[in-house]
Amino acid sequence: MIPQPDDRTTYAGNPKKLWAPWWLATILGVVSGISLTFLRAYKDAVIPGALTLAVLVIFVGVATILRRKKHPEALRPPVSIWYVLWTAALIYLAGPAQVFFLPANPQEIIIKAIAVSVGLSVAIYGADRSLYSKFAKPVTA
Repeated sequence: MIPQPDDRTTYAGNPKKLWAPWWLATILGVVSGISLTFLRAYKDAVIPGALTLAVLVIFVGVATILRRKKHPEALRPPVSIWYVLWTAALIYLAGPAQVFFLPANPQEIIIKAIAVSVGLSVAIYGADRSLYSKFAKPVTA
């Protein structure tokens, strides 16, 4: 059984819960979902949206480097089918969904921003957890 993020299971040494907390995935998903939606909907949002996405890419890159530096066993994590599926969902929401579903009025823009934000939040958390959950191993007696 894979421990849940809030499980208070006993671990030998330091806990190796490497996946990001749910609130961080929610923040990243909402910011990137709104930025991607407004990038496609408004010409005036190109510069702020591009800057926001650039900051997100740098933040995620630095966080990944620091996490792998602190936990060297995470340099080659085992890839599961769930990680592949979550990554495919992320790629779809960030790419084809932005091109195929173009909003026509402000209500559709808001609905699309909410849907993409929720989808990205869940997919970010799912992908990160499925990639790093193999390292959280409870102590067996």
